[in-house]
Amino acid sequence: MLKKLKKLGISFLTSLMVVTGIGQGFINADQTLPQLDLEAKSAIAVDAKTGQIIYAKDDKQTYPVASMSKLLTAYILLQAIHKGEITWETRVTPTATEVDISNNTELTNVPLQEGHSYTIRQLYQAMLVGSANAATMLIGNAISGTQTKFIDKMRETAKSLGITDAKIYSANGLTAKYLGDEIYPNTDENAENEFSVRDMAIISQKLIKEYPEILETTKLTKIDFNDNGEITTVNNTNELLQDDSNLEVDGLKTGTSDAAGYCFASTTNKDGHRIITVIAGAKDNDARFDQTKNLLNYIYNNYNYLAISTNQALRQDVKVKYGKQSSISTIIGNDLSLWVPKNTRAKALQIKLTPKSSTIEAPIKQGETVGDYQITIAGNLGFIDGSTDLKTKALAANSVEGINILIKWWQMLSDAI
Repeated sequence: MLKKLKKLGISFLTSLMVVTGIGQGFINADQTLPQLDLEAKSAIAVDAKTGQIIYAKDDKQTYPVASMSKLLTAYILLQAIHKGEITWETRVTPTATEVDISNNTELTNVPLQEGHSYTIRQLYQAMLVGSANAATMLIGNAISGTQTKFIDKMRETAKSLGITDAKIYSANGLTAKYLGDEIYPNTDENAENEFSVRDMAIISQKLIKEYPEILETTKLTKIDFNDNGEITTVNNTNELLQDDSNLEVDGLKTGTSDAAGYCFASTTNKDGHRIITVIAGAKDNDARFDQTKNLLNYIYNNYNYLAISTNQALRQDVKVKYGKQSSISTIIGNDLSLWVPKNTRAKALQIKLTPKSSTIEAPIKQGETVGDYQITIAGNLGFIDGSTDLKTKALAANSVEGINILIKWWQMLSDAI
């Protein structure tokens, strides 16, 4: 499969039409993708590496997301661990309210006992595998001291990730009425965390990119929660981990509430390319997994992965002044990739090279930055950071020596006249 994709990428590149300068339009291609209208309020699929949006349905509208909120808590925790502010072996003791919540049979939990302490590792695994609500609150206490301070940190962190539309009232996504005296001040008892599926995709991408070790936990089908020798076996709420559809899902998090419906943020690494999907507001438990499978199969059946490697010379030269040659070929500064519809023509790709200045003078060293590339596909939905194209540096493919200083002075004089 990988060889076929590589061959496809090479054939695309040999026929690409390179456009130089700014303000050139797209060359449209016939793209007759079948329609996919998922049975959910909103949905999104993105490439985990680039953030390219491959599919979107109402992706900017915020909705309650219930326990998918725990992904933001996980991000903050992993950030704190990597900064040395907390360790996996740090122990924390639940409040009386958190003990009560942990034993509420309406909610997903591992039972906690008053006076007992638990390691961050235990609580983290219980949060991600079993969606344990009280354990999530306990993580917030360990990081910030109180639930109120931790919610403030969640809000600040969301903004730092570019998320400005979220409503955050709890560490775990529970409706505020379940939080007892640890409810965020002046919060309505029916309030729930709200994010768009695009927001959840941003958080999921950040987790996978910065802390890929999270997948070692989210892929676990079950854990044994050990409380002083009393074992509680917790099964993962992600049923696609044991699905026989060969989609290779290994994360991330479900979410369920009356207001949210059935939600699911997933990720899969198929043929070496990782995709993130988020479903919000499916009608029931089976539907959130079925709709996720429909979305992933839609992508794999209708898209190809196009990779452009750094050693690929793209056909457009940059003009050089005062050099022993008048132009120089360029290569891209880093590997690039795009998901493209299988019936996309090469002309649908636009590669735009913008020199770094109106005049590039020799001498130029091989590998020196001489401009910027922008690569876009007609009909592309853009990227979750708001950009519309892939960007990379244009590097000199070889060196260009400068001309003799006397000849250069003569040319400069001639240019000035």
